[in-house]
Formats: sequence, C-alpha cells, structure tokens
Amino acid sequence: MQNMNVSKAQRNKGRRDFLLLVAVFFLPIIIVLILYFNLDKWEIGGERNHGELIQPPRELRDIVMTDVQGEEFRFSDVRDRWLMIKFGGAQCNEKCRDELYLMRQIRLAQGGNRQRIVRIYISTDGAPKESLRNVLGDHPELKLVYGEQSEIKKIVELFKHDVGSGPDVQSMYLADPRGYLMMSYPDDYEPKGAIRDLERLLKFARSG
Repeated sequence: MQNMNVSKAQRNKGRRDFLLLVAVFFLPIIIVLILYFNLDKWEIGGERNHGELIQPPRELRDIVMTDVQGEEFRFSDVRDRWLMIKFGGAQCNEKCRDELYLMRQIRLAQGGNRQRIVRIYISTDGAPKESLRNVLGDHPELKLVYGEQSEIKKIVELFKHDVGSGPDVQSMYLADPRGYLMMSYPDDYEPKGAIRDLERLLKFARSG
C-alpha cells in the first residue's frame, strides 16, 4: 500500500512538473498575442502607448541582406530579441546621426534589459558609405545592413502601413522576439514615450 501511495505521489509530481513546463513555454506566447491585439487599449497608470500600433502584426520575412563585415544577415539571426529598426540612406548626415543617437539612448534607458534589444539600420540605397560606416565608432552594437534593390523593395513594402500604396516608412519600428512588427514611430516621435513603451513591453512579455 505504501508503494502505491509513493507511486501515486510521483505521478502527481510528474504531472505538476509537466504542466509547469508547458506554462513556462507557452505563457510568453500568450502574453505577446494579448499585447498584439490590445496595444491600442494599453493603460498603465492612465497612460496609453505612444507609438502607432501595426495591426494586424506582420511577420518579418527572412529576406537575405548583408552586414558591413560582408556576412549574410537575416531577421531570424536576431530572433528572441526585441528589435529597433530604422531605414535610411547609404550616407549618414546630421539628422541621421541624431536619430541613431536617440535610438541608442532609448535602448540604454532600459538598464539591464537593454541586452534584450538589438538596433538595426537598413540602408535602402546600397552599401553604406564612409559617413555611415563611421557612426559605428559611436554605435558599436548597431547592426548596419543593406541588400539588393529588389530585396530592399520587398522589405520596405512590408514595413509600410498600407502595403503597396501606403506612406513612406516611418522613423523607427519595434518588432517583438517572435519576429513580428508591432509598433512604428514617425519622424517627430517623443523619445520619452518610446522609452515608456519599451519598458512596458519588456515588463509584460519577458520572452526576449
């Protein structure tokens, strides 16, 4: 009888362990899905999200690009990280440098969570020129990538709000660790608002 009780207890423990494992694996996915369809209703302490919700969310297709080291780059290479994505030219003027600075500060403002975030700059008109490559001195963790015009066009169309006929790409985008575009920010976005958005995303979806 004692052996039967021990066996039953072991089965119950095994069942609990299995359910816990399932919960740990699927809970982040469930949280992210809830965020997808409720970002426009966010209110924490009376505050709504500051970026513009991309709805429905769009999956980042694995289009092949090239980084400044000449290595192939795909969005799946940085899967499991939150992405801050910016488009720009092969040259980097003062406005470009200011925007990259803001992106860096937004990431740094996340403290220890900054390691869960990757910044990506996509050059839309060919390989980065010297003025753009030089920014890596101040932004060593920035992923600087480019690609064939046919491939870049596919990416740009994906990022437009109304695919095929929408406005130009926005100043900055956020994508989640599952590889889906979530939010966009216009040229005049408020950095403090983007900081708060990221803080809340990182808090409520700890999958990155």
